[in-house]
Amino acid sequence: MPITFLVYGLVIAAFSKSPRRKQWAIWTTLAWLFVSSTDVTTNELALAWEYAPVTLKADESYDIAVILTGGITGNKDGKVFFGNSADRILQPLLLYKEGKVKKILISGGSGILSAQADSTSEGKAAAQLLHISGVPQSNIMLEGTSRNTRENATHTARMLGNNKPKILLVTSAFHMRRAVGCFQKENIQVTPYPTDFFASERQTAWDYFLVPKEYNLLCTYRIVHEMVGYVVYWALGYLS
Repeated sequence: MPITFLVYGLVIAAFSKSPRRKQWAIWTTLAWLFVSSTDVTTNELALAWEYAPVTLKADESYDIAVILTGGITGNKDGKVFFGNSADRILQPLLLYKEGKVKKILISGGSGILSAQADSTSEGKAAAQLLHISGVPQSNIMLEGTSRNTRENATHTARMLGNNKPKILLVTSAFHMRRAVGCFQKENIQVTPYPTDFFASERQTAWDYFLVPKEYNLLCTYRIVHEMVGYVVYWALGYLS
């Protein structure tokens, strides 16, 4: 996270015996804080990494929309709340209503590595929303055992078996590169349909370049974290 490097810089500044190193650490920390929290840095990073928005053609349709969970819902005091990534479930719902997809498969269990299989609370909440919104249970499939992107792909492949449906893959725009690579590794051909974007149109206003915002620290972290995840998956051979 950007904040981690800020802490490192402050620790060096606080404990270094060299005045020159102390000064260098302070100025570097301030420069990093400024750069990583401006709109221009976050947006350019997102524009370079995220998949661009997709508009389906009038005659374009898919057998299955595969939704990858993660941040779609949360649970507090026994109640389900929809989080920042709820766009992953809302966009396929709209496509279903438009007749662009025939079925919806929700893939994802618990992201906790020690969790047991079939931890489906998030997927079930998403499925419930779809059903309440008019999608029949017969058109909703739930894969609730995967704990990460690789397992999303491998477990979905297991569910599909020898079937080769036309698939629309739905996940956050910053996560799409890794997701597509994992599904292609399983010989599942997908069409990416990114949602909930960090990127926006470039601006020319002065505050776009010069005003730091704390929210941008989170955005920068999420994107850089995903870049690192992509490299790790590539090194482990999980990507096509």
